[in-house]
Amino acid sequence: MAWLFERTVEMAAWIAMLMAWIAAGWAAYLAITWFKVRSDEIVAWQCFQHCAIAAAACVGFSVALGALACVDRFLFDAGEV
Repeated sequence: MAWLFERTVEMAAWIAMLMAWIAAGWAAYLAITWFKVRSDEIVAWQCFQHCAIAAAACVGFSVALGALACVDRFLFDAGEV
């Protein structure tokens, strides 16, 4: 059962890393789009808001990845060091 839990934590860490990369790419795309549409205030503001949300999602997924890495390291791999 511990093996299954460890694999679940590792899979969650991989998914968090993938989602962090996707969110970072989306934030970069929205930042470029915001830079292009600055003349239209309403569209630029909405694009800026979505860019900030995507950047916050990237930070959140990165924090989750770090927490899962700590769980994997100190809970499962503690005896190997």
